Amino acid sequence: MEVSENVTVQEYFEQVVPEMVKEQLSGTSIAGMEDTMFTVEFNIKGDQDYVYGITVKDASELEVSEGPLENAMIKVVLDEDMWRKAVTGKMEGAMDMFTDMGQSADRKRYNALNSTSGTMNVELAMADGSVAPLKIVFNGAASPEVTFKVGIEDWALMQKGELAGPTAFMTGKLKIEGDMPFAMSLGNLMM
Repeated sequence: MEVSENVTVQEYFEQVVPEMVKEQLSGTSIAGMEDTMFTVEFNIKGDQDYVYGITVKDASELEVSEGPLENAMIKVVLDEDMWRKAVTGKMEGAMDMFTDMGQSADRKRYNALNSTSGTMNVELAMADGSVAPLKIVFNGAASPEVTFKVGIEDWALMQKGELAGPTAFMTGKLKIEGDMPFAMSLGNLMM
């Protein structure tokens, strides 16, 4: 779904997200997703800070709310510039693995997300030499904590399943700092 460069945070969450999720879930089998509740909270930092929550029940019922969620499975913290680039397609793959509801409508992946606790920091190296930080907190846990340092192109390939995390690490495309067992456990989510 194409998103305008001028979209406001409010328009995006209140108008675009419901359409996008409907589209993502329309071609997805939701068998086995009964009695599930996927929750993701976005904290967007800029001139004004925004907090929006997305709740998907049984991989079919969507609710978007302004403000923090109680006990969000995933909390994504990023600056507004990175958010805008990600939602308008200028930073392909920056947060897809945590926002693609079609991927989340998989019971195995849902169970992995539900049982993951810790914080993953991602430092995405951009083509212009800048670094775009992304923070993902799983189930409200500050620790264990890990930092992944990777180029945006390689990150996008990892999210699409075209570059395996261990391969990226072994070839030096991905650098990992922090809790290595936690980092390895995140492999279950990066598919």
